Amino acid sequence: MSEMPELIIFDCDGVLIDSEIIGINLTLKLMATYGVRIDFNEFSAELSGLSWHELIDKIQERNGVILPESLYDTFKVLLLKQFAEKLTSTPGTLEIIQSLPFPKCICSNSSRDQLAYSLSLVGLSKFFSQRIFSAIDLGPGHAKPKPDIFLHAANVLKAAPENTLVIEDSVHGVTAACRAGMRVIGYIGGAHSYPLHELKLISAGATQVIDSMSKLPEVIAQLTYTTKRGLKL
Repeated sequence: MSEMPELIIFDCDGVLIDSEIIGINLTLKLMATYGVRIDFNEFSAELSGLSWHELIDKIQERNGVILPESLYDTFKVLLLKQFAEKLTSTPGTLEIIQSLPFPKCICSNSSRDQLAYSLSLVGLSKFFSQRIFSAIDLGPGHAKPKPDIFLHAANVLKAAPENTLVIEDSVHGVTAACRAGMRVIGYIGGAHSYPLHELKLISAGATQVIDSMSKLPEVIAQLTYTTKRGLKL
C-alpha cells in the first residue's frame, strides 16, 4: 500500500447504515412462515452479506424447502417500509465520513435503488454522489464473495487494488475484498453483531477489526505510518 490509500471502499448495509439488523429480522420472520427457523447468530455469521438469490439458494439447500420467487418482492416492500420507520446510520458514521480526506465509494450487493433510498434516509447520499456501485449492475454471478464489484469500482475510479482499503462487516464481504487484493478493516459496530464476529472477520482476512466508526481514522493513520517505515502491513 502507498503512503495514503488511493481509495476507501465502504460496504453499505451494516457498515454505513444499521440496516442488517432490520433485514435479518425480517428475513427470519418470513422464513418462519415457511417452516424454516434459523438462529439469528447463525444467520449473521454465515448468511449475512450474500445477495438475495444466493441467500435463498443456501437456505433452500440447507433446509430442503422450495421458496416462491415472489418472496423477494414481499421482502423488498416490507424492508423499505421498515427502513422509512427506523433506519439510522451506524453510530458516528456521519461525522467520520465528513472528516475523511480520501476518495471514497460504496460497493454493495444491494440494488442501486435500495442504496439510494436508504442513504437518503440517513443523510449520507451527498458524500458519495455517483460513487455507488451495486453488484447487481454487473449481472448474475458477480456478487460478493466474488471480488468483481470491488475490482470494478477500483477500475472506474482509477485506484490500484493494493492501494485500496475496504471497510466490511461480513465474512463474505471481507473474503471478496481479499480476493480483490485489497486491505480490509472489519467492522462490528452494527446492531447485528454476534459472538465471535471479530474472530470470523479476522479469519476471513481482515487486517484489523473496529467496533466503532470513530476508530477508523486512527486505524488508517496506523496503516499509513507502518507503510512509511517500510514495513509490510
